[in-house]
Amino acid sequence: MPAVIRTPIDNSGRLQFADDLFARRHRGLGSPIANQWIWRLESPYDPDRLRHIATGLAGGGLSRRLHRAKLPGARDLWTNADREPSIELYDDTLPAAEIADWLQERHGDHLDPHEGLTYRLTAINLDDGTSVVSLLLAHAVGDGGSVLDAVCRASRGEPLRLPPVPASGWDRLRAEAADSRAQWRAVRDWATARRRAKQDGTAARATKAPRVYPRTTPNPDPHAWRMPRMIAEFDTETMTKVAAEHGGSTNAWFINVVADLLVRIDHVPVDRGDVPVSLPMSDFQPGDVRANSTRVAMVEVPRDVLDRRDLAEIKRLSKAAYIRLGQAGPGLVPVPLAMMQMLPDAVLDKLPQPPAAACMASNLPQLPDEYRYAMGEDVRLVAGLAGYQNATAQDAYDVGGGIISWLIQSGPRTTLNLVAAEPDRVPDLAFLKSLVVEELGSWGLTVEVW
Repeated sequence: MPAVIRTPIDNSGRLQFADDLFARRHRGLGSPIANQWIWRLESPYDPDRLRHIATGLAGGGLSRRLHRAKLPGARDLWTNADREPSIELYDDTLPAAEIADWLQERHGDHLDPHEGLTYRLTAINLDDGTSVVSLLLAHAVGDGGSVLDAVCRASRGEPLRLPPVPASGWDRLRAEAADSRAQWRAVRDWATARRRAKQDGTAARATKAPRVYPRTTPNPDPHAWRMPRMIAEFDTETMTKVAAEHGGSTNAWFINVVADLLVRIDHVPVDRGDVPVSLPMSDFQPGDVRANSTRVAMVEVPRDVLDRRDLAEIKRLSKAAYIRLGQAGPGLVPVPLAMMQMLPDAVLDKLPQPPAAACMASNLPQLPDEYRYAMGEDVRLVAGLAGYQNATAQDAYDVGGGIISWLIQSGPRTTLNLVAAEPDRVPDLAFLKSLVVEELGSWGLTVEVW
């Protein structure tokens, strides 16, 4: 088997390609994208503990400020923002039945990496004696790997420090000139690898036929539509048992579930039977200062495999997808990402927006204890929601729709977390809840929906 190809870690603090795309959204090129991590506690929140965590976050790698490069071709730079902790502890008590609406409102809270406002920690007590904590984070400054690391560091009081504020004058220009040259070398290396890929026949793997969508009934009121987001919790042991009975792992079960949901809403290409599911995989390493280090594998599940619920076959297919991702070299990338990153906003804004994945399925099977118990020792579970902030129906149409899903295991309880960018196929939250409860119920799971 060919060796896994590892790209050297860039710890310069310069924005990675994904950081750049997410940051541009905060400048107006589309709706900003934010991740929301949620802790459900069995008792009222501890304000002193949350202030301690917020202080740790304020001095760490998630609290970043973006410095725009002045020299064409050079990448922008991250440094620590060193702002006051962003925390809001609500004094009033929220009815437990309104928790979903409260979380939806928090997901829309303003974030701006250019000003160093990159996260918001909020908490509120519920009328059933429990509480909920929300950590909203601009995706530009942190993916799953970096947020896990940052919260654990905040718990220990060991924040990650980024490279210093950029030098001024000629020192800054020299540093940016060096980065610009490196970017152009990356474009040249891509072109060389691409030519070799064409010669040995692997370049064809870099292109795919455009996605074709079935016709749908238009949303009756697209101007009022907002992206539905939901959390469903259930027993971890039962889920694990169900997965084993069908010959697979919980990850294979998760892939089957989200692929089923794509089929149920008729969001599958009409020209083939396979259902595409994107599988994010963290490449984060200790001491990593990159904001986004996630890579994405793609598994395409045949419809007959879904119909049989053959989790052993899905496990085999997903393992092969991870191997392909690990072996993928620069010659298989269809676009020189360094060159895309050089384009100014005005040019990039005129280019067609690439379609989002039909489904992003992120599985977090084991959370570190420092993360799980960061907000309180009596944590019931951890949940997570991702997606476009305050997105309109047109925003969803622009990216081609799709769903974003996380599966998060917190000891005895697991959450399936879903966001649907489907104005026509998933018109509202009630529809999404019904869809998910029916799907999970068909696997024998008893579900509690937030």
